[in-house]
Amino acid sequence: MVEDNSLQKQFIESYDQFADDIFKHCFFRVSDKEVAIDMMQEVFTKVWKYVDDGNDIHNIRAFLYKVANNMIIDYYRKKKSVSLDKIEEGREVPFEIEDVGADEKILSESEVKIISGFLEKLEEPYKQAVVLRYIEGMSIDEIVEVTGESNNNVSVRINRGIKKLKKLINE
Repeated sequence: MVEDNSLQKQFIESYDQFADDIFKHCFFRVSDKEVAIDMMQEVFTKVWKYVDDGNDIHNIRAFLYKVANNMIIDYYRKKKSVSLDKIEEGREVPFEIEDVGADEKILSESEVKIISGFLEKLEEPYKQAVVLRYIEGMSIDEIVEVTGESNNNVSVRINRGIKKLKKLINE
């Protein structure tokens, strides 16, 4: 069991720094506010257990996203069909747009709903790559670290995902 106060402090700082980002990532991938909240909390629980067991993490951001992606994969394995009903219901956007930094792209609530709808129609590998790149703002190298895919695979998935999104939007 971890007794080191500096380690606990680092973990709490990581939570404060990345909890909203992990929640947004989960939300854009599963399109359900409550599920995304549960996933975000479970991600940090699993990471704390990993650290508590004496394991080191060299890049906390990448590790958090890797754990979140694994949970999302498990979620979709359990839930075979994805419903677009929630998008059509006009659900509320679960995060505060005002909290987004000035250097990030700010999307209006309606744009977020529209993008969520199109992302739902993308196949999972493309959706993951596009969300990590353009919503989470990760570099190709960071996405490689999160997914374990090659640099080339990540780049191809992003490129194909954007082409598929453009095609969906134009239809």
